[in-house]
Amino acid sequence: MRTQAAQETGTAIETPVVLVRFVSCEAYEVTVRGHRILVDQPAEAGGADSAPTPTEMFIASLATCVAFYAGRYFTRHGYSRNGLSVAVGHTMAADRVAAVQ
Repeated sequence: MRTQAAQETGTAIETPVVLVRFVSCEAYEVTVRGHRILVDQPAEAGGADSAPTPTEMFIASLATCVAFYAGRYFTRHGYSRNGLSVAVGHTMAADRVAAVQ
């Protein structure tokens, strides 16, 4: 699936394609701009626990966005990013993320 994002001018631009490819059991390889990321499930969910789960990667993406923009804010206001860290937990409800803390 290809997606497009609209610039403020209203002109559509094509965004990089994210390709997800089946590897084995419950493992998948994600390719983004030539970068490869593996996701898997724990053994109790039928996987080999060879990589983070897609849900863990989702939570990680939220945390890295917070860290990135906090870091940009620090730099813009003359503060050091040294020591900046973001710890995020999550609560599951059945088959979905119920809360991110």
